[in-house]
Amino acid sequence: MDINDFSGGYAGIRSDNRMISDLLRLGDAWTYEPYESVDITFPNGNTVEFGRIPRTGVTWDNEFQVFKVNNDLEEIGTRNDDISMDYDFFHSQELPLIAGNDYTVKIKPKDINLWISRLFLGDADGFSILYYQDVDSLVYWANEAAYRWKLRGIAIWSLGQEDMRVWEALPKQI
Repeated sequence: MDINDFSGGYAGIRSDNRMISDLLRLGDAWTYEPYESVDITFPNGNTVEFGRIPRTGVTWDNEFQVFKVNNDLEEIGTRNDDISMDYDFFHSQELPLIAGNDYTVKIKPKDINLWISRLFLGDADGFSILYYQDVDSLVYWANEAAYRWKLRGIAIWSLGQEDMRVWEALPKQI
């Protein structure tokens, strides 16, 4: 966005106590953040975008992956596709893979707040499932570790990308 896009007005934050902000975004009622697009880089190096819903009458800001409606129109009027509340299935091109080898697939959410809960990778012989943990499943597995298997904790591979609710939801295991 260009600073000249703003015609005036004021914005601010006021706090009587200490405040910490990890991300501060200002916008208007006509700027939307879609939660739909993911880039997948396959073992052959090809990157394909999945999930982006085609829209008309909008201007995209590719840096922040948001769009602004050009006319007095609600978001639903910018697209012909419905947004499913169920799983979406996307099919990639066929990849020649040899059994017994390891292959890397890179999954990169493009939109802010996009959450991938699981990914099914399949071929003619069957499917593998890759799970991305959400708060509920992390609490479930923490409880399984503590109470069923008598373990003293769980491990999380990458910090800083988790849903912040996880730190309120996980019990302290002593």
